[in-house]
Amino acid sequence: MLRFLLAFVLVAASVAPVRADAPLPRVAAGGRTPYLAVLVWHDVVSPKEVWFDTTLETFRSQLDAIRRGGFHVITLAALRDHLERGTPVPAKPLVLTFDDDGHGIYDNAFPLLRKYGFPATLFVHTNFVGTTTTKRHNTWPQLTEMSRSGLIDVQSLTANHPPDLRALDDAGVLHELRLSKMSLEKRLGKPVYALVYPEDNYDDRLARLAAKSGYHLAFTEDWGAAGESANLLTIHRYSCLTRFDQALHDVAAGSANQ
Repeated sequence: MLRFLLAFVLVAASVAPVRADAPLPRVAAGGRTPYLAVLVWHDVVSPKEVWFDTTLETFRSQLDAIRRGGFHVITLAALRDHLERGTPVPAKPLVLTFDDDGHGIYDNAFPLLRKYGFPATLFVHTNFVGTTTTKRHNTWPQLTEMSRSGLIDVQSLTANHPPDLRALDDAGVLHELRLSKMSLEKRLGKPVYALVYPEDNYDDRLARLAAKSGYHLAFTEDWGAAGESANLLTIHRYSCLTRFDQALHDVAAGSANQ
């Protein structure tokens, strides 16, 4: 019933068209250095359940590489302060993120992150919490436990994970973004300010609608330095499935050159 009422309120609200020329917030001058990589995994399970999973053995070796390489893992909140205001970050900085709320994040990744003391952010599609689709998703009590640990930040991957938000009109996009944000804030009691575009489908219209919905940061899977992103609503991330080694190399090389 609560989900229905939230959906009704959001759909019934009048939607002013987003201005195509509305400016998007830019990275602060001080947020462009040092070279900072945002990494993204999906689920962590052994054996793999879908092709884009990471095995537990591989994930453990990647965390080892981060520690041995002298990289500094910072929180999403620290990344936001850095990109918005130029707040300094440590040398060789990384941000760790996970998409899609697969059960292996709670079962496998979370215990290892606690062991290493590495903070991370989990992007969740809220209408699939506690359900099973092609894989089993974490429950609200599991998300609550991770959030309360102080190590895991839970942010938005829309409500229903439409494969291409660009196919929706403005009202449909706002519904997806606002319902997810409201659900997470009500359930977990913490502010939601960051978004991932499902299946990496995005454009400037979606970025402006994300800003209109109260998001300050939004992420893609276009690799590169976070500080070199075109704006704060299309921030680069490296896929750990194919570019983990490259991300560490790029951050180390960038730090050595600064």
